[in-house]
Amino acid sequence: MNQTDPEVGLRFGPPVRRWNLSDCDILAEPSFASSCLRHPVFGELFRRKTYKLGETIRTIGTPIKEFGIVVDGCLKSCRSTVDGDELCSAYFEKDDVFPELLYFTGTKEYTYNLSAAKRTTVMWLGAPYFELMLRTDDQLLYRFMLYLSKRGLKNQMLLACLRYRTIRERVAFWLLEMDGIAQGDRVQLPASQTIWANELRVSRASLNQEIKRMERLGYFRIKGHQLELLDREGLGNLL
Repeated sequence: MNQTDPEVGLRFGPPVRRWNLSDCDILAEPSFASSCLRHPVFGELFRRKTYKLGETIRTIGTPIKEFGIVVDGCLKSCRSTVDGDELCSAYFEKDDVFPELLYFTGTKEYTYNLSAAKRTTVMWLGAPYFELMLRTDDQLLYRFMLYLSKRGLKNQMLLACLRYRTIRERVAFWLLEMDGIAQGDRVQLPASQTIWANELRVSRASLNQEIKRMERLGYFRIKGHQLELLDREGLGNLL
């Protein structure tokens, strides 16, 4: 029997059945972002928007009416210091969802300026539809929890990374932690070396020199935007 959600007026079928972890290997399933975009009911409600480098997408105080999923490119959230300098607090890359933490903790407006760190395509879905999608699909809700957990782990890792003083130590710690978060046998690198340098709070030139040295020493091998760890023990001994 179909139901109608009074908030959005969308008709949908009964909730997806309850399921057990033994039903499937959740790590082998599509990402949360992919599952949303291919959802049989809500997938067709997403709208696509592409932003050019440096374009402002949302400003501080903008009401949160939609959720976004990055399908290509990279966004950055920033605030300005009292001196007018830009302070970047987070990046949203491919398959990242935003602004989930603000919205679900009760803050219904942006607390940062959101702009494109490079040419970026975002798929947007109205906030009421996004909530309804999670309420009516148990498996999707579980994937959302996994996504939030991994993003939370990464944020904690970045904070802990700053305790190390040298660039080599920060790179080693970042790689070992990201290797633990990654599902495959390779670490996915940030969309650009500038983004990676900003996350580690070092200059791009210094980071570029250091990773070249570490690659020559045999700690890892870089292929495109992926990195294969070759000497985990050696990286661990640097910390």
